[in-house]
Amino acid sequence: MKGIVDWSIARMRMISALIVLSVLAGYAAYVGLPKEGSPNIDIPALYITVNLPGASATDVERLLVKPLETKLRGLEGLKELQTFASENHASAFLEFDFGWDKTQTLADVRDKVDQAQAEMPDEAEEPRVLEINLSEFPVLVVSLAGEISQRTLFKLADDLQSEIEAISSVLEVGLAGYREEMLEVLVDPAALDTYDVTAQEMITAFRNNNSLVAAGSVDTEFGAFSVKLPGAFDSLQDIYSLPIKVSGERIVTVRDIAQVRRTFEDPTGTARLNGETTVSLQVKKRTGENIIETVDHIQEVVEKAKSEWPETLQKTVRVSMSMNEANSVKDMVQQLESSVLTAVLLVLIVVLLSLGFRSSLLVGLAIPCSFLLSFALLAVFGMNVNNMVMFGLILAVGMLVDGAIIVTEYADRRLSEGARPGDAYAEASKRMFWPIISSTATTLCAFLPMLFWPGTPGQFMRYLPITLIFVLGASLIVALIFIPVLGRILARISNRIHNKKSNPQAVQDTPQQETGNRFAADVTRLIVSRAWPPFVVLGGTFVFFIAVLMLYMNFNNGTEFFVKTEPERANIYVRAIGNLSIKEKDLLVQSVEERIEDIDGIETIFAFAGEGGLNQQGGEKPQDAIGTIQIELAPWYARRKGDLILSDINDALRNLPGIYAEVAEQKDGPQQGKPIQVQVSGSDWQRLLTATQIIRDKFEATPELANIDDTRPLPGIDWQLNVDRMQAGRFNTDIATIGTLVQLTTRGANLGSYRPDDTDEELDIRARYPEEQRVISTLDHMKIRTNEGLVPMSNFVERTAVPRVSTYSRIDGDRFFLVRADVKPGE
Repeated sequence: MKGIVDWSIARMRMISALIVLSVLAGYAAYVGLPKEGSPNIDIPALYITVNLPGASATDVERLLVKPLETKLRGLEGLKELQTFASENHASAFLEFDFGWDKTQTLADVRDKVDQAQAEMPDEAEEPRVLEINLSEFPVLVVSLAGEISQRTLFKLADDLQSEIEAISSVLEVGLAGYREEMLEVLVDPAALDTYDVTAQEMITAFRNNNSLVAAGSVDTEFGAFSVKLPGAFDSLQDIYSLPIKVSGERIVTVRDIAQVRRTFEDPTGTARLNGETTVSLQVKKRTGENIIETVDHIQEVVEKAKSEWPETLQKTVRVSMSMNEANSVKDMVQQLESSVLTAVLLVLIVVLLSLGFRSSLLVGLAIPCSFLLSFALLAVFGMNVNNMVMFGLILAVGMLVDGAIIVTEYADRRLSEGARPGDAYAEASKRMFWPIISSTATTLCAFLPMLFWPGTPGQFMRYLPITLIFVLGASLIVALIFIPVLGRILARISNRIHNKKSNPQAVQDTPQQETGNRFAADVTRLIVSRAWPPFVVLGGTFVFFIAVLMLYMNFNNGTEFFVKTEPERANIYVRAIGNLSIKEKDLLVQSVEERIEDIDGIETIFAFAGEGGLNQQGGEKPQDAIGTIQIELAPWYARRKGDLILSDINDALRNLPGIYAEVAEQKDGPQQGKPIQVQVSGSDWQRLLTATQIIRDKFEATPELANIDDTRPLPGIDWQLNVDRMQAGRFNTDIATIGTLVQLTTRGANLGSYRPDDTDEELDIRARYPEEQRVISTLDHMKIRTNEGLVPMSNFVERTAVPRVSTYSRIDGDRFFLVRADVKPGE
């Protein structure tokens, strides 16, 4: 092994070129490496989501969740299955063991989901199987606001979404505060009665006349001809002229019984930025892409798109960018560069005072050379630069210079004794070869077990030992190969400058070295010269160790997996009791906004009522939350401490009438939710509620806990229509017919789709009553056409109020609740 040193010294020019190439390659790798905040973790989990518009949580549990559970339970390697049922929506979270075959598991899950879909209602939307990836959180939010029509604002947001998604490094762009277009057929109930048309007849006419039929082809002796049968609606005129029924000699068309218009779907959520209504584009980048370059590219696209707007729009529409993850990554990179420069400067000063100028220069070069070599290794192995890599690099600064100091110190001693530069550095490298290797290996042994840390924390922390292995491995190359060559070159240059064969710097350094060596020799001689001093030192070391251990056990402040840092963001989850419309939810969320908008230190407030909101790491959003407020604090150097700001927010949100507001600080690291969580599961709903309350009371009585909550849904009511099937059968009607009439008073009956010329998207066609007639009382006055003529629906349908459950959480087939709490600081 030591022959490598002689080989490198003999080929000084080649090694010099190799040093230059290594530095250039490392710099190029550093510039080109993707830079992110948190590491990309391959979490062995999948997420399934299915929508069933208009369904209650109870119906979703029965129609969607249970078929999914039945099919997914037998999956190989499945560790835990959690399912959630809420209004209009079902989801499932599947956790697998680490070491899973992702490709095969995905295929198996999709197959099981397809089997479950066959048992779901036809109205259910296509299930989606998603991978869990922490890098899919938004890296930038672009917001549009202004005093213009909603149609114009939505159009601008839609166009901007397409342009941003065209960027290769962007995964997808989600929209908040946005509504899809639809074609609304407003049915006049009086006209239906006048022309003796039933809602079922109208819906059947739409569905039978708005379809594309594959008519086939005709093959004759004169040739083969394809037959086309265009049946889809091409214009609004096609819809208006659609015949519904023949009444005598008159043909009743859609124009006679309804008004057709292009509009937007009913709002399911609202979005505001700093109190102003907005449409927000949430941009997610692809895994492995450079977050800084991605954000810069997005900003360029936005500015270019804005410059192409008409001048009036440029003046009216306000475009703002916030929640910029690239800023924190830039700060992290700048801190690394500052730390490296500071470390180089400190090492230069320390080594200059102890060993001299040439040695300090060589040791100072060891730091950037080792870092650049490690960046080249990171690029070779396809890794990115993230906060754990940065932490490993900073941690390695004090360790990577040990080998360089040892080699340069020994070489300086040989130079002072008259040895030639080449021989001095070659001898130093060979003499210290195995000691340096051994010391580096023992250092790495302390971090190697972290490579085998299981679970998500292990996936997160593995970047630290890998980075240290790369850096310390590079430091060995620098200390044992690069330093001897560079030292020989510097010694020759120094000799030529001073025109001396000996090293004057070494002569100057000798008194300092002799003084330090004399002090070390005196201490060592005192310990080993007699029999009893070694035992005194050993005993004192043991007593010191025990004392430190006892002090820590009695006066420590607890243990945390990830160090607490200055908060940059926080979420406020808003909950409220009652059957609230989207307008009421928005007003309640707005009242929370007003409480915190004047607090010093808050830079951005994003408020989302209803559905939507930013998908940010940290905290667990309650299933029945009516809204979420994302808070972005001002930069840490331009504000007071984040804990004080969050404390003021908590104080401002106390005692809100009828509102439960919880502040959840954004977590760093692979943590999920609060540190203490108790899960209560069972099949008896009432006993489950009682057990959860008992545990909640125990938590409340524990003084060390704070921010206690549980996942029990808040109370409310639902309207339930109980159909007397026997009585309905006597009138020759059924559930489907009654259900169609009910849909006319809610979100509307789906009549198909329509593709206008001015858009690439298909618009849903929905029929329903005008807004003033879409109320609960309308159900009591509805009439249904039967074999005995028009009959009030109340003859066989009873409307009753039942307790509302907004969400059901299930695990392995049983319903469950969580009781969660934070631990007070210092506990």
